Amino acid sequence: MILDRDRPKRRRWVRQVLGIVISAGCLALVVRRIDFAEVERALAQARWQYLALGLASLAFGYATRVQRWSVMLRAAGARVSGVACAAPFVGSVALNNVLPFRAGDVVRAVVFPTAIGVRRVTATASIVLERILDLQTLLVVLGIGLALTRSVSVPAAFKGGVAIISILCGTGLAAAVIFSRPIARLISRAAAAAERRDRARLAGGLRVGQELMEGLAAMSRPGVLARAFLLSMFVWLGEAGLFFALLTGLDLATGTAAALVIMAVATLATLVPSSPGYVGPFHLAAYSAVAALGGTSAQAASFAILAHLALWVPTTLAGAVAILANGQLFRGTARPTPY
Repeated sequence: MILDRDRPKRRRWVRQVLGIVISAGCLALVVRRIDFAEVERALAQARWQYLALGLASLAFGYATRVQRWSVMLRAAGARVSGVACAAPFVGSVALNNVLPFRAGDVVRAVVFPTAIGVRRVTATASIVLERILDLQTLLVVLGIGLALTRSVSVPAAFKGGVAIISILCGTGLAAAVIFSRPIARLISRAAAAAERRDRARLAGGLRVGQELMEGLAAMSRPGVLARAFLLSMFVWLGEAGLFFALLTGLDLATGTAAALVIMAVATLATLVPSSPGYVGPFHLAAYSAVAALGGTSAQAASFAILAHLALWVPTTLAGAVAILANGQLFRGTARPTPY
C-alpha cells in the first residue's frame, strides 16, 4: 500500500526531470548554432518602439481570452462577468509560467472558482473545451500561414500531419456537440444504479462526471461554440500581432503569414513536456521557424529570446498583481452559487 501511494509522486518526479532534460536539450541545440556577439549586435540594432505595439496586441489577445472564458461559463449557467473572470484567469497564467505540470490550470479549476461563485466542475469543463478550441484554432492559423507564405518549402509530411491533427481536433469538437448530453444521461443512470446499491463513493464520482458532461454540452451548443471559436481566432491573432511586431523590430521583413506560422509553431511546441515557463521547446521552435523563413542565426536567436520574454514577463507580472490584489482568490470568500 505504501508503494501504491508513492507511485504518483514518483511519476510526478519523473515527469519533472524529463521536462528539465527536454528543456536543457532544446536550449543546447539552439546555443550551439548561434554566435552571441552577432545576437548582441542584432538586439542593439532592434527598433524597440515596435515592442510597445506588440505588447498592446498581446494585451488585446488576453482580454479576449478572459471574455471567451466568461462566455463559456455563462453558457453553463454561471452568473459571472468578464471583469470577475479577469483576476483568476490572469493569475492562473502566471502560475503556469512558474510552476510545473500546468498547475495554474488546476488552480483555476478547483481553487479560484469558489471566489467568483462558479462551480468547480463548470470551471473544469470550460478549461477542457478551451484547450480543444485553442489547439483547433492554432492549427487553422498555422494552415492559413503555410498556405500564404512562399519563402520556404514545407514538407508534404508536415502539412499532412497538421491536416490530420486538425481533423482529429475538429472531430473532438463535433463529439462534444453531439455526444456530451447522451453520455451525461448514461452516467446519470449509472449513478442512480450505484445509489440504489448504496455505493455512495462510486455514485458521487459518477455524478461529478455527469455534471462535467452536462457542462460541456451546455458550452458546446452551436451558437456558443461559434462565438467561442470566433473569439479564439481573435485570441491568436492578438498573439500573432506580438510576433509580427518583434519580427518587424528586428528587420525581418517576413510578412504577416510568417508571423502566423512562427506563432503557431512556437506555441504548439509548448505542448512538449518542459520546465516551467516552457523554456527550451519554445526557443527551439521559434528559432527553427525564423531560420526556415530566411532569418540569420542571430536574428532567429534574438527573436526567440525576445518573444519568450515578451510573453512570459508581462503575463507573469500581471498575474502576480492580480493574485496579490485579490487575496480572496485563494481564500474562496465568495459563496458558491447553486448552479
